[in-house]
Amino acid sequence: MHQLKEEGKISSDNPKKMTPEDIDVIVGFRRKSGVKASTVNKDLGNLKKMFIYFDNDVVSKFEIKYPSHYPKRYKKRGASLEEEKVQAILDKAKKINPANWELMEAYGLVSLAICTGFRPKELRMLSISNVNVTDSGVEIYAEHVKGEGLYGNARYVTMHPDGVEVFKRFLDARALKLEKAGKKEDALFPPLKHNGGYISYGRIRTLKSFVEEDIGFKFDLRKCRRTFGQRAINEGQSIHDVSLVMGHSTMAITQKDYCDKDEHDAARDMQRYWDAKEASE
Repeated sequence: MHQLKEEGKISSDNPKKMTPEDIDVIVGFRRKSGVKASTVNKDLGNLKKMFIYFDNDVVSKFEIKYPSHYPKRYKKRGASLEEEKVQAILDKAKKINPANWELMEAYGLVSLAICTGFRPKELRMLSISNVNVTDSGVEIYAEHVKGEGLYGNARYVTMHPDGVEVFKRFLDARALKLEKAGKKEDALFPPLKHNGGYISYGRIRTLKSFVEEDIGFKFDLRKCRRTFGQRAINEGQSIHDVSLVMGHSTMAITQKDYCDKDEHDAARDMQRYWDAKEASE
């Protein structure tokens, strides 16, 4: 900004006095310098906060005045885990020695992420008192969710059948570990170094790394969440049901960022519909 001001290309480098035209020049300069649109977009978000601190909503005015110049962010939906990797994790989880608490906890957490779609915050703050294990499956009430107290709503999630056996083994190992430690904890993943509370995000990353090292490939928990939704869609579940269970405010969020029906499957379903209709006429 100082450089552009010295060159006379913007009217001011004072955040109180800068104009939409100045922002337009800065954006153009950054784009011509080879900076990606997503980076410029992020920079504008940070600049907007700074300018508002100085009572100058110039970035919003720039966006209104020069809408075609505002860099757009095109985010492609992330991939989910391949089915063979899902099965590799779940199969290995069924073979862990219950006495090996670290691996039981690690595989229990990752398997739960794959088979419920819980976010990291939701995973770490789950309560054993909100777990309902029945003959037909497992239902968990997520009481503490992303956006809690603002836009997030507590919700019930039914576990994918693939994860039920693994989860039950984890519960048995958890009970054994707490009994040996002489503790009673409500947290599903209890921080055993102290009484009460929940494990940290750092511990979640550590547990995930244990699975990665043991199984031989890396992944992230966001991919596990997308995997839950995509597997449900592939099985023929309603996108509306999947969206609600994943805790999204709209189906558009689910389809845009997490999961949707495969285009080839959709095309074949349309053809089958027309074939059936023609045959019935």
